[in-house]
Amino acid sequence: MRKWMISGVFVVLFIVLARQPNIELTEQGRVISYKGLVQPTSYVEVESHSCTADKLVRVEHPYIENTLPAIARAFELGADTIHLNVQVTADNKLAIFHDWTLDCRTDGQGVTSEQRMDYLKTLDLGYGYRIVGSELYPFRGKGVGLMVSLSEVMRHFPEKDFLINMKTKQPRAIKVLVGYLAGLTSAELGRLSFIGDQQINDAISAQFSVPKVYSQQIAKQCLLDYLLFGWTRLYPDSCRHKTIILPEKYGKYLWGWPEQFAARAQANQSQVYLYQTSEPYKTSSDLRNKGIGLFTGDLASVMRAKN
Repeated sequence: MRKWMISGVFVVLFIVLARQPNIELTEQGRVISYKGLVQPTSYVEVESHSCTADKLVRVEHPYIENTLPAIARAFELGADTIHLNVQVTADNKLAIFHDWTLDCRTDGQGVTSEQRMDYLKTLDLGYGYRIVGSELYPFRGKGVGLMVSLSEVMRHFPEKDFLINMKTKQPRAIKVLVGYLAGLTSAELGRLSFIGDQQINDAISAQFSVPKVYSQQIAKQCLLDYLLFGWTRLYPDSCRHKTIILPEKYGKYLWGWPEQFAARAQANQSQVYLYQTSEPYKTSSDLRNKGIGLFTGDLASVMRAKN
């Protein structure tokens, strides 16, 4: 008898919850453009510390990733947010650059975080870009002086949003980043979100209430909690005020995917994106009209499809 009563309660609860009205989307999915603009690149056997500069498939545009011209063009093409890689320099600046060493992508040498910003600004950022399987270096000599700092980017684009990936992870890097953020206004902080190392995100979350943060640890906890409780239409605290980035294959396991999941996220100050930085754009994976954004390394194709 008791078992039947418990089962009956769950059935009633399920019916009540199922009859609740859907949440309305407040906006369409947004677009994050990876490193501003990147060239079509082969990611076969690429690992976390691999250099991708010498793995170009072809040249599709005249821009070098993580530079002001590439960022500007990505915004012109319709990106809502630009993903940027950030390294802490020897003189405690925040340089926009991907690799932890200079040897592959530039004409410099050494560990990036051990160099001063004035030296980094003398380098040719296009020096090491090569068409894979050839001796063609299409950007050699075209990237001299293009290294910039995060503060320069923020000044150059005073109303734009950025997703920051801190590539330098030692304690000094956290101290420099937190010190920089402390000097920003609340409006400037509101234009930044962060992806990457959990320790860095914890330091940011501990001192600032505005920026959204994302890491693999955050994603795992959020998705696990949502899988357990999402059917109740409750939105877990672990998912609130977050930038949620996930591979497309996980979406089908989430209650209300895609539209209601996105609507719940938006109602809780979160944004949801499909992670597609190393994949060609596919219209079948474009769920922006359902509230799911794109984190893409193929912005040009996204915009071509739109037109």
